[in-house]
Order: sequence, then C-alpha cells, then structure tokens
Amino acid sequence: MRKTMFLLTLLTGLALAIAGFLLAAPIGATTGPAVSDPILPFAPAIFVLGVILAFGSAVVYELVPATSK
Repeated sequence: MRKTMFLLTLLTGLALAIAGFLLAAPIGATTGPAVSDPILPFAPAIFVLGVILAFGSAVVYELVPATSK
C-alpha cells in the first residue's frame, strides 16, 4: 500500500510538472508578447503544484504505514 501511494503521488506530480512546463513554455521563436505568453495563463501554477506534489511523495511514503505480511 505504501509503495502504491508513493508511486501514485510521485507519478501524478511528475505528470503535472511536465504538463505545466509544456503548457507554459513557448515553442518556436518568441517574436512578440503574444507568442511568448503561456498557452494557459495558470500553467506555471500547474508546474509548481506538480513539483510540490512530487516532493510531497516522500512525505506520503513516510506517513503511510507499511503493511505487514
């Protein structure tokens, strides 16, 4: 259970961080402000949330009790 919750939290955080980065970073030459703006206005917040969630996965790993077999 602990490894599953850890991996789920980590992969969700990484997915959000990658998605936020790709939505915030302009592709191609930035010739003006309209081209250099993020695709989504809140894309940097998605990136930051993903990084926080990825680092928070260590907290999840430590706080969820290990199942004894």
